[in-house]
Amino acid sequence: MTISAHRTRLIWSPLVGWALLSCAVSAAHAQSPTQATGDPTTVAPVDPNAPNTVAPADPNAPAPDPNAVTQTVPPGGAAPTIDTQTNADDSFKRDAVRRAGLPMPDPTLTAPTVPSAGTTIVNAPFGASVPYYGGITTLAGLASASGGYGLVSESGGIKLGAFTLIPQIEINVGFDTNVYAQNASLGPVQSAYTTVSPALDLRSEWLNHSLHILATGTLGWYAAAPTQNFQNYGLLIDGKIDIRNDFYLTYATGYRRMTEPLGTPNVVSAQSPTVVNVLPIEIGLYQQFNRIFYQVTARAARYWYQDYSVISSGGLPAASRDRFEFGETVRIGYQLFEDLSIFVGPSFNQIRYIDTINSAGQARNSDGFNLAVGATWQVNAVSVLEGTIGYQGTNFSSGLGNNTALSYGLAGTYTGYSPLTLRPYISRTINQSAYSQYKDYVSTIIATDFTYLIHDGWTLAGGVLFSVSQYSPIDGTNADPRTDYFFRGQLGLLYTIRPEIQIGPFYEYSQGWSTNSLGPSYDRHIFSIRLIAKR
Repeated sequence: MTISAHRTRLIWSPLVGWALLSCAVSAAHAQSPTQATGDPTTVAPVDPNAPNTVAPADPNAPAPDPNAVTQTVPPGGAAPTIDTQTNADDSFKRDAVRRAGLPMPDPTLTAPTVPSAGTTIVNAPFGASVPYYGGITTLAGLASASGGYGLVSESGGIKLGAFTLIPQIEINVGFDTNVYAQNASLGPVQSAYTTVSPALDLRSEWLNHSLHILATGTLGWYAAAPTQNFQNYGLLIDGKIDIRNDFYLTYATGYRRMTEPLGTPNVVSAQSPTVVNVLPIEIGLYQQFNRIFYQVTARAARYWYQDYSVISSGGLPAASRDRFEFGETVRIGYQLFEDLSIFVGPSFNQIRYIDTINSAGQARNSDGFNLAVGATWQVNAVSVLEGTIGYQGTNFSSGLGNNTALSYGLAGTYTGYSPLTLRPYISRTINQSAYSQYKDYVSTIIATDFTYLIHDGWTLAGGVLFSVSQYSPIDGTNADPRTDYFFRGQLGLLYTIRPEIQIGPFYEYSQGWSTNSLGPSYDRHIFSIRLIAKR
């Protein structure tokens, strides 16, 4: 979300009328989409044969390097903006480059979220384009519902007055060697599968304020395992209202239906996956005074689950997992340098289950906190990294005991060498458990993915992810200690037929193992051909 330079002071009552009237007021910087847009990520190549827009001072000097990134700092030392045509990247990067203090995913409110929506490993399609981690609990995660790799340049789109509509579709045809993520001794089921993932992305082009609407869906079919067929879809509405310079309001809401894929953390073994419905809402306020800034955010999400097969012993049924989650975050920071900011960010959460006493006779309502400090570093004109470290805890209402853990996170995008873009992601959070004998689990994720422009139309994409889930037994029970481990690696090659169309093969290997006999124990190979088309 950019900061508008519009300094006109207006009385914003009624708010909507004022917003509409001021959309056309000029500003120093044009808007960019908000953080949760799910904007595809890429660094598009520059045609070396294209004429230079600015001639070199020396007529005998060599032409500029077409892959070089030019950094232009406006008067006053403001952070450079990004040319989104030649250096197209996700909205996470663009927004963070334009201002310090970009918020990280709130670790106390929900399950792990993502650094960007167009990544290949973190929350990317798992086999049949099913998101790897279930619990979409923030709007950034909601925006990634399409599951596309998003390697097509964002320079296209259909102009509709003051809006731009970007349609996209991804078709994935592949073969899965272990559909149910089972141990080899059980005779893994193999199956061919097909998924279709359409998306419509509508973005305003106003000079002030912004409105973004994203509708996505994924339909999947398994030839030899019809119980795994799924229909996932989502709708995101978010935006920004400029009040005055360095002072704006953000808002977001949406709906998401998703599948909890088998062989992933916190998923109870079942013949058919459980479906999760999420209805989140979020509102925030950001303001900056010279080098000091603050951000206040309030969130709420309603979860309800649907079981399509008998849950194994030890698992909680859908009715016992339905809940509300609330979260509040305050961030106060200081911009040390033009490219480095530090902040403190305490946050709190409240979890309230619909059934106060679940099927196992437990009261799982809880209150939590996370006391964190962090820093945002703009490495260069197209790279930004943000890290946090803190202490988090969960206090249950009765009978289950409490839990505390060290929390930390790292997210961002790094492009030190123009053809190569890295997106590291590290997080440690306390999450809700789907098992009756464990009150929660501490999730640690270390992941990175990359895109590498080999030459002209060839792009290499892939990444690795390692996850550890440490379950906390309920106080007073005889539950065995349990730690689940997951590894996932992926590599693919995409060929750009046209600027709007890409196709190529992908290979993915995943493995799960546990210290508990009831935990995961499997190997899985997935081969696929992906076609991505975007207007």
